[in-house]
Amino acid sequence: MKLSPWYIVFMLFMIGCACDIVEQKPKKIIKATGNAVVEKEPMIRIDSIGSNLDTVTKENETFDTTVVTVNELVNEFSFVDHFETKSGLIIDWIKKNRGRSLNKGELLMIEYRLSLPNGKIIDGNNRMELPYLPFVLGFNMQNKGWDEALALMRVGDIAQVKIPANLAYGEKGLGELIPPNTENWLFVKIHGIVSPTSDLDGIKIWELNSGKSSGLKEMSKVKFHMIVSSESRANILNTYTSNFPVTYTPGQKNYPIGLRKVLNNAKIGQQIFVVLNSEMASIESGDLGVSNSKESVFYNLKILEIE
Repeated sequence: MKLSPWYIVFMLFMIGCACDIVEQKPKKIIKATGNAVVEKEPMIRIDSIGSNLDTVTKENETFDTTVVTVNELVNEFSFVDHFETKSGLIIDWIKKNRGRSLNKGELLMIEYRLSLPNGKIIDGNNRMELPYLPFVLGFNMQNKGWDEALALMRVGDIAQVKIPANLAYGEKGLGELIPPNTENWLFVKIHGIVSPTSDLDGIKIWELNSGKSSGLKEMSKVKFHMIVSSESRANILNTYTSNFPVTYTPGQKNYPIGLRKVLNNAKIGQQIFVVLNSEMASIESGDLGVSNSKESVFYNLKILEIE
């Protein structure tokens, strides 16, 4: 019998999940203020994802349609714990750690595969050629089911998560990839938590790609891509999908206070995740697609040009 490529990939992922995370030894430790390691887990190389992070923002990718019998694979593993939330989300742990719980606004490094109940794997960090997917908890970076599930897990946990359609892509589905009213199956391993590069005055920054200085004594314009989401709203603004980057002129008041501070110190090619508290996320003039509210706001920024 000839095994499909995705069968092999999935088996390797699951075998890897069965190994103790403590045995993994990153080749290079990140350089960031207050490098934090959670419990006894290894630090995560945030620099290893920088050059490839653009792919995280792409949507509606065309994936291999090979059907993998995930149901049969799952039967090969013994689950150690089971939990079902009031919303109908189900978590079955393959491995469950005793470390501290995860908090909203923390940057997790996760390894995952996403499938449909028919067994077809439709997404995974491996498809982006990333060792881990950087995921800021609680800001709708994926669908609501991801945030709900990961908030109930701990570093080192490995689990199968069944996300009901209403917490996934609902009645609309996702193009030809996910049919309407379809449950999503998320197989996920939480590798670690990365400390912010900077966390001052309500502005939390993770520098994924450091970029380079423009060499200008005074900038007149910054051109950049961004994805914006909040605690309650997903994909408020996404310039990647529109392929229309925006510009910022120092002092421009229709940008949030905190975002202006970040952009005033931008570097060419820099890629950063930013979380602004409600005060720093407020806008003095205009809206720019982000409502003034009492919520914190998440930004995924890629600096393209500085003049």
